[in-house]
Amino acid sequence: MADFIKCTCGKCGARYRLPVEFQGRKARCKKCGEKFEVPRVKSIEDSVLDWLSEAEEEEAIAEPKVISIPKEQKPADDGDKPKRQGIIRLKETPTG
Repeated sequence: MADFIKCTCGKCGARYRLPVEFQGRKARCKKCGEKFEVPRVKSIEDSVLDWLSEAEEEEAIAEPKVISIPKEQKPADDGDKPKRQGIIRLKETPTG
């Protein structure tokens, strides 16, 4: 199956579907006669490498964000004693 590149004329907007072999070359529009460049198609590997290099550049530029966490509020006038939680006991139901 042959691969094709979809492109348009920059002057009149005519749409073309050209073989991949024409990528990077000049073409002449059949409608208006204007010359336009057939765009290059990136391979998946090139697209992934570009994406990774963009992420590395963003990380190098980005400054660390400072996040402040509020301290826990103390209980109101309990003498700074921690609250005790007792053992949970189940009530026995009367049988009978």
